[in-house]
Amino acid sequence: MRKSDARRPAQAPAKPQDRVSLRAIAGFGAGSLGTGIYSSVPSVLLLFFMTDTLGIAPGLASLAVFLPKIWDVVTDPVMGLISDRTRSRWGRRRPYLLAGALLMTVTFIFLFSVPDFETPRESFFYVLIVFTLSATAYTIYAVPYIAMPAEMSADHHQRTIIMSYRMTFAMAGILLGSALAPYVVAWAGGGRDGYAAMSYVVGGICAASMLTAFFATRDVPSTMPGAGTTPPLAAQFRMLVRNRPFQILLAIYVTQLTAMGTFTAGIPYFAIHVLHRDTALIGTIFLVFLGTAILTMAVWTFGAKLMGKRASFMVASLVYGLGTLSLFLTPAEGDLTFFWLQMAILGFGFAGMQMLPFSMLTDAIRLDNLRTRVFREGVFTGIWTASEKLGLAVGPLIAGLVLGASGFRESTAEAIAAQPASAIEGIRMLIALIPALSIIASIALIRIYPITENFLVAEERAFAHADRA
Repeated sequence: MRKSDARRPAQAPAKPQDRVSLRAIAGFGAGSLGTGIYSSVPSVLLLFFMTDTLGIAPGLASLAVFLPKIWDVVTDPVMGLISDRTRSRWGRRRPYLLAGALLMTVTFIFLFSVPDFETPRESFFYVLIVFTLSATAYTIYAVPYIAMPAEMSADHHQRTIIMSYRMTFAMAGILLGSALAPYVVAWAGGGRDGYAAMSYVVGGICAASMLTAFFATRDVPSTMPGAGTTPPLAAQFRMLVRNRPFQILLAIYVTQLTAMGTFTAGIPYFAIHVLHRDTALIGTIFLVFLGTAILTMAVWTFGAKLMGKRASFMVASLVYGLGTLSLFLTPAEGDLTFFWLQMAILGFGFAGMQMLPFSMLTDAIRLDNLRTRVFREGVFTGIWTASEKLGLAVGPLIAGLVLGASGFRESTAEAIAAQPASAIEGIRMLIALIPALSIIASIALIRIYPITENFLVAEERAFAHADRA
């Protein structure tokens, strides 16, 4: 750890226009309840739904999760550029919050309300098409939404506060999506009908929270006075390729999301086929895991102010990595007390790994604004969200391939197949070894991330001095 990270960073005085009302911050953050739910439910349940209810083979099912995310790699940066260039009486970003919220809710309901087709292959194509449409609707909402904090305030500590609210709501959304959704499926009787009932309940919550962000931010001004004047997308890509801090941060985040995606996709199989419990246990696992993350989010906000975002991020990653590795020791039979302790430790590390990268992203965007005087935060976040979705999709893809290679047997709602010992070992690899190796790689990258808080404050002052000159 460098000395600049160890001491409390200097803080430039906040200007009046840097202050955002608590009502606006909380209302904006509420939108992440819906995005958290949407991102978590397919991550946790979609692959499992296809292999254990629709009877789709693991390798084929993983493609239905992965391919729509490849489409997002194209659409997310384009959506960022569109929102950067939009001029409307509602601002650059807000019109897309309204459209995206409505479209995403409808497509989410269709995603888990699958007709009773004659063959699993027909079910596969249905899920693939609807998930692609749903991912596009999510792009319309999420890319402008995630771009907004960078322009809501010019003060980097105020942006940290905005992000801490947003990520707290995101954790609550991930908790609702990961824990509530399996409970609703079990309560509604499981099978196709159970998943369909879940889609209506969860989809309604998504719509309410995402529309709250649209209405709550109507009076929040942009701190980017040059908004609307952006170079062509190809030129911006060339500039971003030369932006080393953003490149490193993006590589860290994608690597960690691969770990999270693999772990998340593997947990339902671990609960059902290793621990031999019912679907409701999946909800309890994520309740403990994500409940701990929500309760400890403030610890990482304090840690970021005390020792710097980079050092705090490294500690959070180390906690998560050690937690996943310990899952090799979880017994398949008997009391689950040790397992619940492991989930709490994982949740503590996960909280920092969710909040800190987004806060660091606003710093990287701000540094780019200061140095180039080009306002392309939408393109930044478009590439960020595309990479986020890609990382989360690689996890289920790995899960499907490992399950297929280890001899996992797909099931239908009417008959749950017994699994061979090789499949059980494959499931343990998904939740322990593969995530741990990915986290180790990300920690090596965090060590070379160049932006510290003192460095950014110095850049802000240099920018202000140049303006006065």
